[in-house]
Amino acid sequence: MASLQALLLATALLNIASSAPAEQFADATTASRTGSALTRPTDFNPVPIAASPSGAGEPVLNSFVSFSIELAFFPDFAGDKENPNTFSDNLLNNLGSFQGSKPNIRVGGNTQDYALYDANLKAATNGTIIPSISKDYPRILSIGPKFFESYQTWPGVKFIHGFNLAKNDTAANASATDEAAIACKFLELHDNFLYWEMGNEPDLFKTSAQGVMRPASWNEQQYTQQWNIRVQLVKDSLSKNCGADWVTAQNFKWLAPSFAGTSNSLDAVKTWKAGLDQRNEIELFSSHNYIGGATQPGVTLAGFLMNHTKTVSSVSNHNKEQAALKAAGMNMPYILGEANSLYNQGAPALSNSFGAALWGVDFNLMCAATDIRQVYMHMGTNFRYASWQPVATNTTSIGTKAPYYGNIAVAASLGDITQGDVRVQNIPLKNYNEAAYTIYEGEKLKRLVVINMHQYNYSVPVPLPRGETTYNFTLPTSCSGHGLVQRLIANGSDAITGITFNGASYNYELDHGKPKLLGNVTKDETVWVGQDGGIAVGVPWSSAALVQLEC
Repeated sequence: MASLQALLLATALLNIASSAPAEQFADATTASRTGSALTRPTDFNPVPIAASPSGAGEPVLNSFVSFSIELAFFPDFAGDKENPNTFSDNLLNNLGSFQGSKPNIRVGGNTQDYALYDANLKAATNGTIIPSISKDYPRILSIGPKFFESYQTWPGVKFIHGFNLAKNDTAANASATDEAAIACKFLELHDNFLYWEMGNEPDLFKTSAQGVMRPASWNEQQYTQQWNIRVQLVKDSLSKNCGADWVTAQNFKWLAPSFAGTSNSLDAVKTWKAGLDQRNEIELFSSHNYIGGATQPGVTLAGFLMNHTKTVSSVSNHNKEQAALKAAGMNMPYILGEANSLYNQGAPALSNSFGAALWGVDFNLMCAATDIRQVYMHMGTNFRYASWQPVATNTTSIGTKAPYYGNIAVAASLGDITQGDVRVQNIPLKNYNEAAYTIYEGEKLKRLVVINMHQYNYSVPVPLPRGETTYNFTLPTSCSGHGLVQRLIANGSDAITGITFNGASYNYELDHGKPKLLGNVTKDETVWVGQDGGIAVGVPWSSAALVQLEC
């Protein structure tokens, strides 16, 4: 017993950091009681961590973790006045409790450019699916007055409403005018209204597999002209039907241009130079990103999603575009107004797996580390990559899906953004399937995130023993003492259920999406930080660890 007490005392006094086996260190009883450090293992080789965010991205925007919801399915997610979707609201509240504000919601996507307003429609939506185009959403869509009730079911959420730009005729012009007139009756300035959006992915209008909407000769100048004409129709309608406050320079703000990516048929820099924001009405420059396609040959968890090198490459395309835009005079925040794993609504066993949740953590933090200041993760009813299924259908049960746990981990990593500048820095590691990030509040280091994307599948007939990697870092000496490890973990990368963050489940079945601590999963593990700043964090394969620091 005396030997054990001496060991505990020496460890507490010396604040030695390691999750490595104790026998790799010198015998604690022989260490000096004056505070000299124990001998470190010869392979410690720590990665240095900076005390200040000199290499970090720009401060993230409030509600960094936000969502884009396919317009046709927005009533499923939000409900209406009589039947609000409280399950969805619980999940949004959870994220708000970590990042200081609930996610913003963009209501748009492909069906934004199919929707026309019908004042006589009794239901929220009336859609027709054309299987030859897509089995996942309606290609013909009407929305009625009841649709807009969904904007009033989630207290504390701010919305972006998307208008149809693809349809380019008098009916579409009338629809935009009528939509604006009713939208302002359900959206309120300085409360739940955030921005407007005109069109979804216009850089695909000439080439989309869902239907070509413009001639091959259509260019950036013509797009800009059409965008401004339709925006003016909305402005005129708001002024006439909603009041002058809706069209002031402070309140009449837009998200644009919402291109599908960085290398399609319209160029972002040419579009900017063509006068996209000639009236200073755009608040955020928005682009979209998917890491790959749902039916793309060779797409796997290990090769595509659980691959930090590929994620860095994908994000870097936006970094290059942003740099070119800045050189052309664009100084507004650059965001991803729609993003997720695999386009075409994701692939089963990939986009809905725990591996996709780990990808989501890596992707979002890499965005934050490279000046992409907000990310809207896209979803819709029955979509494979959705963070949750809002209602039961004949193909999918209501419930919290694996990607949501990645959303939670990102929000927890960032902390309360509303309290000051939060910045993220990428910490390069040696392998393609691992990633690390530091999070700073102001000038102070607050958190460390380590993601181990070494694929571990548990659903095989005879699973191999699950490995674990120890990651060694040297933190600023002001961090010496201890930290708390909060784990994002499941049985394996191929799991679609049984996922927890810091010991909590957010399953629908347990408490309607509210957090429930489970007795068989650890919470807030202690990790020691040496007086020299040394820390070692053990991370099982296919899991992530968030370390809360006291610096």
